[in-house]
Amino acid sequence: MEKRAPIRESKSLRRSAVTSPQREPNGSEKANASGKNQAPRTGARLKHARLVKGYTLRQLAQIVDCSESMISKLENDKLAPSISMLHRLTAALDTSIAELFLEAENSSFDSGVTVFRADRRARFQVEPELEQAGSWFERILPIHRSGLLQANILNIPEGASTNSFVTHEGEEFGYMIKGELEVVVDQRSHFLRQGDVIYFSSALPHGYRNTSESVAQVLWINTPPTL
Repeated sequence: MEKRAPIRESKSLRRSAVTSPQREPNGSEKANASGKNQAPRTGARLKHARLVKGYTLRQLAQIVDCSESMISKLENDKLAPSISMLHRLTAALDTSIAELFLEAENSSFDSGVTVFRADRRARFQVEPELEQAGSWFERILPIHRSGLLQANILNIPEGASTNSFVTHEGEEFGYMIKGELEVVVDQRSHFLRQGDVIYFSSALPHGYRNTSESVAQVLWINTPPTL
């Protein structure tokens, strides 16, 4: 069930009627103005981290290889950064993705036990890293400053795939809840079905594609938090 093959765009992807989001160069997209179930606002924290480092907009743009206007839009939440852009920014600013997405303090963390109710879980679109619109993740564990784990349920529509491979520190674990998913790690494809599990080092280049004819749903756990 394994083969050496990178993710490539398929005919089914090109024929899809799903409309892709409007993109900016270097892997970001125009922010959704609906205000509900969209990625949390990270602009203020991003700007704070830049000022702490003493960088101008131009200096940071040069370091992460993007335009000065893109940095400005990211800081004003007019663009949603892609995962690859987030990794470049956090590396340049000596911070972490977890810090940028840090959620409100929750006293239950201090007690050592957290119950996160199903009807309170946030849902975020993740189109910046996908060939197609429609994918989203459901955060089942809130990001906390002292937390070491991140857990999401990824919902990936038919034919959707990451448009690049990413690498970062840490480890990842995926459990297929339903559907099928091709996960490519270090140029090797692994085809997962319901009930299958995959585990790998995040330092290896990785990406995925839904090769089935229905939505794929997977429980994805990272340490440290990266998304």
